[in-house]
Amino acid sequence: MLHRILKIARPDFAPSGLLPGKPLLGRSLDSDFVLKGQSRIVRSVGSTWCLPRLFHTLTCSLIVIALMMSMVCAARADDSTSALSEMVSKVKTFTLSNGIKVIFYQRGEAPIFAGAVVVRVGGSDEVMGQTGISHLFEHMAFKGTTSVGTKDYSAERRLLARLEQIAADSHAGQNLSPEQRKEWEAIHEKLRNLWISDDFTARYEKNGAVGQNATTDKEFTKYFVNLPRSAFEFWCEMESDRLVEPVLRQFYQERDVVLEERRMRFEDDPGGKLYELLLGVAYQRHPYRAPVIGYERDLRALTASQLETFRKRFYVPSNIVVSVVGRVNPDADIKIIEKYFGRLPTAPDIVRDISDEGPQEGERRVQLKMAASPEVVVAYRKPNYPDLDDPPISVMAEILAGGKTSPLYSELVKRRQLVASISEEEGPGIAYPNLLMFGASVKAPHSTEQVINAFDSVIRRFVKTGATEEQLEIAKRSIGMEYLGHLSSNQSLALDFATSQLAYGTWKASVEWYDQMLKVSVDDIKRVATKYLAPDQRTIATIERAE
Repeated sequence: MLHRILKIARPDFAPSGLLPGKPLLGRSLDSDFVLKGQSRIVRSVGSTWCLPRLFHTLTCSLIVIALMMSMVCAARADDSTSALSEMVSKVKTFTLSNGIKVIFYQRGEAPIFAGAVVVRVGGSDEVMGQTGISHLFEHMAFKGTTSVGTKDYSAERRLLARLEQIAADSHAGQNLSPEQRKEWEAIHEKLRNLWISDDFTARYEKNGAVGQNATTDKEFTKYFVNLPRSAFEFWCEMESDRLVEPVLRQFYQERDVVLEERRMRFEDDPGGKLYELLLGVAYQRHPYRAPVIGYERDLRALTASQLETFRKRFYVPSNIVVSVVGRVNPDADIKIIEKYFGRLPTAPDIVRDISDEGPQEGERRVQLKMAASPEVVVAYRKPNYPDLDDPPISVMAEILAGGKTSPLYSELVKRRQLVASISEEEGPGIAYPNLLMFGASVKAPHSTEQVINAFDSVIRRFVKTGATEEQLEIAKRSIGMEYLGHLSSNQSLALDFATSQLAYGTWKASVEWYDQMLKVSVDDIKRVATKYLAPDQRTIATIERAE
């Protein structure tokens, strides 16, 4: 679960080549890169990839960070647990009058803070015919409000309403008659004269924003930024405004941006195509099978009116958590947050009816033939946290493929030189049973079948013999290093707290996972390896070079 909490700020685009690397260290499977005027905002969708490291603020003393790292390197589990306990004691939580949960963590001397607004909605909440809608709304949330991004909202509103009438009569603007097209273009010309492009992000920049970003994945849509302490009330006003009164301006232009993004990440990217194919075969009924960015046919059919209906259903207080980490004063700041975020009207709780995937009856294989380097992805079915097998599975994955001394790297990369690299990833989401995936790029002149056979020999041997105490401690140390490094970032923590609260009902979930991880034994590794690394519970996807 820790690995997925740390990687959750990513979307469902498969990486070019292999699966994403370790948490916060590079690629995750679903990334969304969007050009916002002159500024480049990097956002993620579903399994986002090429997600940059989250902004590391100055609020955590480098001496403290170094000390925390040394604790783990020395395998001092008691000390690292003590450090986490101290952090836990300083977190304060509140619930606004409308039901929004708020989390504060005060730390650091620098007058800065990281703010995150996380909504429990993503690709797994979508239905066929509207895939990609949660990610597309995330794009639209940067377009402004009734008072931001427009010169005359009253006139703009009338023009946008007429645009939606035409869209309803022309299959979302795809089948415009000559008369409709003429009016469509005339309306957009008038709107361009009313719009103030990038007004929302420009106001943030004027207030000293760093690392402003947003991501959409299988379960969450997240908006986050780092700001000077003096901009706290500004942040509350801006973030609450786009929850309360967003305007879906420039929708049809932005829809085209997402379609182009999909083309780049899937149609033109071998790794993206392979990942989409893998999920479509590994999942037969569950919504995890669809990419977070959506299918092309669904995206083309979406309208701004549909997004507004979607917003009213999911962007409700019980489905939102606000998290602030850094220079904060919880008892005073909660009043400011209530003033702004408390404006969001109450609404019924979200009721989800997600189809159970059911058991897998035998190994599944899918092959993609194209002019690209051969790739192999092996994906095993597994439970999701808080299942007690989740921490041992993550430790097992780290042992098998987490470093240059791991069994898979030693055999496939170093000794036999069959592949250029090996990686592991858990996904595509965290709310439902998911996959443990191993990815490898095949080196010429070897075949994907040779790689699979060699991979299987390593897995069979590992299932039979299990892990050594030394391998276990190395894996725990590596995961601990990643986790405590994660604590150095205000933004990472703000996202972690909010995500954990929405996913598991407590912001402490990743701390609890870490504690469980430290207790994993070699017997646990042997048990989960035997149970989950079974051929009849996996899906294999390959890229074969077209002749």
